[in-house]
Amino acid sequence: MQEATLTCPHCQHAGKHELHPFLDLNKHPKQKLAILTDSLFTVNCPSCAKQFTVLHELLVVDEKQHIGLLLAPQSEVRELDGDGIGRQGLQSYTLRLVSTAAGLKEKILLLDSNLDDRTIELCKLYLTMYLQKPDVHLYFAEYQTQTDKLLFSVLDGNGALEGSIECEDELYEQLLQTAQQFPLKPGFFTAVDQRWAYEHIRNSADQ
Repeated sequence: MQEATLTCPHCQHAGKHELHPFLDLNKHPKQKLAILTDSLFTVNCPSCAKQFTVLHELLVVDEKQHIGLLLAPQSEVRELDGDGIGRQGLQSYTLRLVSTAAGLKEKILLLDSNLDDRTIELCKLYLTMYLQKPDVHLYFAEYQTQTDKLLFSVLDGNGALEGSIECEDELYEQLLQTAQQFPLKPGFFTAVDQRWAYEHIRNSADQ
């Protein structure tokens, strides 16, 4: 853990709080739940009792599946060399870079559902074109095993929930083959998101 002085945006009270720069999903199930419930980054002000959100750099790993997720808030970087993180053994891991808590949560949900995130981003492209709303953001919500469908939450440009949309498992299986043709640089944290999917589809169409 790391201790930091945080200022409440409501009352300007400055207090010390403990931050978590590293998390192993298998060893810390309670902190994993805290990410999924948005409580890990929520601070309760001891002065005014109001809550505020503090995003900070966080490395999340699953040592059993050799997956590393790096949360770099508000970062515009698309790739980051894993050697610069200061943690050994990441070169053999599948590495992903996210800039928001929602993006981190989605990666963990996909990991739990054993779904390929590259394929999910291609599914999002398809669904966005179907909705004819280029400004919306889609986030994976759950895999519905009874109906073999993937459920996505639909958020508007301001992050407000508009509703949800389903995707057939058959589409996922078709796009999985396409996604596997898009290689990633080993040892680098890569931002695999809707922008990544669009750029790879566009580049493959230009060839």
